[in-house]
Amino acid sequence: MYAFWVYLPVILAALAWNFFAGSDGPLVWIACLIAGLLLWTPVEYVTHRYLLHRIAPHYQHHDEPTVVAYIFAPLWLSGSAAILLWGLLALVTHSWQRGALVEAGTISGYLFYEAVHVRIHSKAAGGACLRFWRKYHYYHHFADDTRCYGVTSPLWDWVFRTVAPPK
Repeated sequence: MYAFWVYLPVILAALAWNFFAGSDGPLVWIACLIAGLLLWTPVEYVTHRYLLHRIAPHYQHHDEPTVVAYIFAPLWLSGSAAILLWGLLALVTHSWQRGALVEAGTISGYLFYEAVHVRIHSKAAGGACLRFWRKYHYYHHFADDTRCYGVTSPLWDWVFRTVAPPK
């Protein structure tokens, strides 16, 4: 649960920095935040497929999928990835401030991912979306961990052909 305590202030700081600096207007801020949210989906896929399954101790989560401590990405990984991403976004946007806004959108996507991931592994009942996410993610956990890397979206699994095969 540390992610929310660490990253919500980062989002607020990026928003405050851009608001008080007043360098861009609200349309640029909204565009940057939306771009960051959209950026989250490929970041989620790449992180899960290549970093968590090859570098980080993600096997603990697969061994004990209901242990909340193993559901969250390790802070050393998410933090270093966030810093690296901010630098790349600053280069792309030609501004540390705009890069921070895009990063705020990406981090918002990450926090949504973590909240959904915790909910997937809980015993809580849910609606149609949660049932879909649970079935999709449980295929990754319990049938084939080389498929279904997307937790909040199957989009990149379709693109890279790692979606679950039809039954």
